[in-house]
Amino acid sequence: CSTTGMRVLIPRAGGAVGTRVTLDDNEVHHLRVRRARDQEPVELLDGAGLSGRGRLIHSGSDWLVEIESLEHEQAPAELTLAVAAGDRDRFIWMAEKSVELGVTTLVPLLTTYTGAVATRLKESHLPRLRRSMLEVLKQCGSAWAPTLEDPVPLGSFLQQKRPGVGWLADRAGETVPFQLDSSPLTIVVGPEG
Repeated sequence: CSTTGMRVLIPRAGGAVGTRVTLDDNEVHHLRVRRARDQEPVELLDGAGLSGRGRLIHSGSDWLVEIESLEHEQAPAELTLAVAAGDRDRFIWMAEKSVELGVTTLVPLLTTYTGAVATRLKESHLPRLRRSMLEVLKQCGSAWAPTLEDPVPLGSFLQQKRPGVGWLADRAGETVPFQLDSSPLTIVVGPEG
């Protein structure tokens, strides 16, 4: 991750070069806090592979971005991370790190131990967590945001057919390979405790 220049999130499939797109309320708030200026150059991201450059347009109380250039980056190798969602704050921290590390799908797992934790991640936390992951994406400058799936019971997750190789974190297990190819990979961690 790097932090150079101001980055803004544009809506997915938000426009083409030469068009102006309206920014959502979260982005407008971000621009106000950052004291953005009319005609200020910005980097553009949509979280679905598009990145580019644009210029901010302040029109009344609205903020738009005029798209100057766009390019579509190839999707990264599929990396699914399924983690027991016991403690909400720890899960949020882990979700932010998963953005930085290039995870493509994040799955909160419901386990025997997580169900009894009062501070566990709940479905009501997911919209805010998704927004937090997009904020981290902006900080990193990555073109692809991970998909955050709804929490799923561990047994149900293990019954799903996933492509590629699967790993389960186990202290007594084998050492992981030093290098990976571009095959899909699923890593399962948990339950904690």
